[in-house]
Amino acid sequence: MLEALARTAGLFARTAPSLGARETLEQHGRRGDMQILKRGRNHELKEISFQLPESFEDHEVVSDYSLGPIPGVGGFHELRKTLMVDKLPPSEDAKPRHSMTLGSDEDGETRKKLLEGLELDRLAGAATDFGPLLLLFTEARQRDTRFTPGVTRNLAGNAFLILKYRQTAGTGSLAEFRNSREVKHMPEGEIWFREQDLLPVRITLNTEEQLAPRYVLRNEAAVEYQPTKFGLAPHSVTHRQFLNEQLLVENQFRYSAYSGIEIQP
Repeated sequence: MLEALARTAGLFARTAPSLGARETLEQHGRRGDMQILKRGRNHELKEISFQLPESFEDHEVVSDYSLGPIPGVGGFHELRKTLMVDKLPPSEDAKPRHSMTLGSDEDGETRKKLLEGLELDRLAGAATDFGPLLLLFTEARQRDTRFTPGVTRNLAGNAFLILKYRQTAGTGSLAEFRNSREVKHMPEGEIWFREQDLLPVRITLNTEEQLAPRYVLRNEAAVEYQPTKFGLAPHSVTHRQFLNEQLLVENQFRYSAYSGIEIQP
């Protein structure tokens, strides 16, 4: 299973830079206000208070989506050109949104550039990219992860083999951008393989961050991959973020109209 995972991740790393798609994001979320009541000696948060509105806002964002390196920046990134926000075109001076997704060694100034325009003002919660999650499992990066076998599951008449993972080291942590700063997480979750050919078609992810003694921020995500004539590609992404047990935001990403370089059989 690990050999099949490494082969698929390596092929994805080669084909993804030519991949393009139409992305539709449907968001159900709310913005909370955090008040810092007390800090520790090293400026860590010791006591905070959150005020969450009762009502949620719903938004839809349609973008041209691509994967690959950004010239002059390095690393592997997602890039979006926003086409419509809530059925209306964005402002004329809107810039493409881009971000680091799987960590790299870029310096602080580069990180600042990558943060520019990452979040649209109307969207709630963190801006996190999950499409290239498969790249955490290339042969070189597997040594930074602990794997344990899971159960076999049947879904819609198909059999899947489950491999559990927990990242323990390395620079491939998942980067989350929140309030113009970068927060890195060591994820854990499950990888679902089709039993018939060991193709990884689903990766789940969970992260947990202790913001303060009484508050925990959790992320839950599931990336569904699909075979296309351009290689393996994200089909959909579901992402939810919770403060303790309270939902902050739910993001549903869907991908269609793929383009790229066809893989020869």
